[in-house]
Amino acid sequence: MKGGYTTQFRALFNELRRYLKLQKRYVALDAADKLIVLLTTIAVAEVCFVLGAMLLFFLTVALAMWIGRLADNVAVGFLSIAAVLAIALFIFNKNRTRWVLVPISRLVVGLFSSISSSPDDEETETEEEAAEDE
Repeated sequence: MKGGYTTQFRALFNELRRYLKLQKRYVALDAADKLIVLLTTIAVAEVCFVLGAMLLFFLTVALAMWIGRLADNVAVGFLSIAAVLAIALFIFNKNRTRWVLVPISRLVVGLFSSISSSPDDEETETEEEAAEDE
């Protein structure tokens, strides 16, 4: 019976080594998937920011010119737009934690949280249990 236990321990050790390799591979693929989602989100946000900034710039210039023509002084138009933008900047600065930091931190924590399980995990477990039953 010595050979029987040794063979079983070797088989168990080989299965454990295979399991650890698969777990390492799974963690690497999961991290890559989450990194792709994060980088894609950053890229989309950058494009939206640049296009939004350009749009805001041209709209404010047009609005300043329109207000300047109404007041018969272009400088007054640009000063009024500058004042509105300064007030908007002040309001944004006061609420930056609520409007920027909290949503970004929720995105990152939700992305890298191991507590929440995705529906794919449940399907994988079901497939593994079916394979074990056979």
